Amino acid sequence: MMRKFHTQFDQKNLTGNAGLVHLGRFAQKLGLDGILSRTIDIRRGDNAQYQVAEIVMMLMFGVLAGAWHISHLAILGRDSVITTLFKWDRFPFATTFSRVFKLFSHRTCNQLAQAENIVRRKVWGKKWFGKVTLDMDSTVRGVSGQQQGAERGYNPKKKGQNSYHPLLCFVAETRECLHNWFRCGSAYSANGCVEFMKECLARLPKRVWKVVVRADSAFFSGKLLTLLEQEGCQYIIKVKLKGLEKLLGSQKWRKIADKPGFESARFEYKCAGWTKARCFVAIRKIILIEDENDRLFNLPKVQYEYFCYVTDLPLSPMGAHKYYGQRASSENWIEWCKNHMAAATFLTQDFWANSALFQTSILAYNLMVWMMWLNDENGFRQEPDTIRAWLIQVPAKLQYRGRQWFLKLSKSYVFKKRWEQLEASLLKLSFT
Repeated sequence: MMRKFHTQFDQKNLTGNAGLVHLGRFAQKLGLDGILSRTIDIRRGDNAQYQVAEIVMMLMFGVLAGAWHISHLAILGRDSVITTLFKWDRFPFATTFSRVFKLFSHRTCNQLAQAENIVRRKVWGKKWFGKVTLDMDSTVRGVSGQQQGAERGYNPKKKGQNSYHPLLCFVAETRECLHNWFRCGSAYSANGCVEFMKECLARLPKRVWKVVVRADSAFFSGKLLTLLEQEGCQYIIKVKLKGLEKLLGSQKWRKIADKPGFESARFEYKCAGWTKARCFVAIRKIILIEDENDRLFNLPKVQYEYFCYVTDLPLSPMGAHKYYGQRASSENWIEWCKNHMAAATFLTQDFWANSALFQTSILAYNLMVWMMWLNDENGFRQEPDTIRAWLIQVPAKLQYRGRQWFLKLSKSYVFKKRWEQLEASLLKLSFT
């Protein structure tokens, strides 16, 4: 049984999101606010209370705090600790957020992406990889209303539902989202994939000397492969081809040592419209052996499950299959962006406003990834919701004493050491 208690609403300067100060410090070190102000060319009137960069920053921190809708941002606006520490003397209404984001166009959405890339280059200036793996994928976000650009298309969970169909590219080594396109729901997965890949490669720092691209069968395109070869990139892409099983059935298969029921094949093949033949590797797995005594129809005795890839990597067929399988992690990262960072859940009736809102959620995700990557000794190993529960949604009280601000946390806070380590690292961090 619980003790009897009384509820009173008389305490001041309390917060449930004390950990936002880490991300605030990190954003300040990066100069994110200034970068957004200088890069996004949307100028409001002299009497406007809020500039675009302020609105983007406020929504981004709302996403990091766990907001899923523009109306949820009011919780952040009522948090006197956060508004005091972030110097937000006033906080906009939900209608103001919608109105400002409706000022975005195709051009200014590109500017928002450019601002993110300026920040990325600062981050990669502190820590970087010479070789990176780019995982390309698309996702579907269904909507309930009649938003501009929300159309019927590929939607495996709710067929016929209006949706958006974003295209994303992740850096496997850091888990960050390198690039994204917010697209109409009727867009095919590979639509514009060549131009998208050109933009992805342009975003990589010059220190990156080797790029490997992994993509599913939606990106099986001769034009994309030609681009990757011209740019000196290696690739492994799942094959999507009419008559693929017939083609594979005609190949010479070899048993794989220590893998009972698995066989492999390697061959050269030139698809229609290609300028040259390319290397294909395939794995097949026995999934059914019919008992001849029970066979009622003239069915094949053995049935196979096939996996086929086009690649220029120096790997065995099984090695290529395992390497491609690591791409499944990018599907987790997409779910993190959608279900942990509210990507494509902040919606208006305007397509480009929704695109900018989507990009802001991705920027919030990347800010968390970069902060943990640069400042946490264990790197970014937990999913965003876990980091939010451990290090962001932390109760605290703000006090002003001796001309100094103090953020008072619980004496029994379970992740005290990790908080202190992150705080110390952020204070030392410099991007000058």
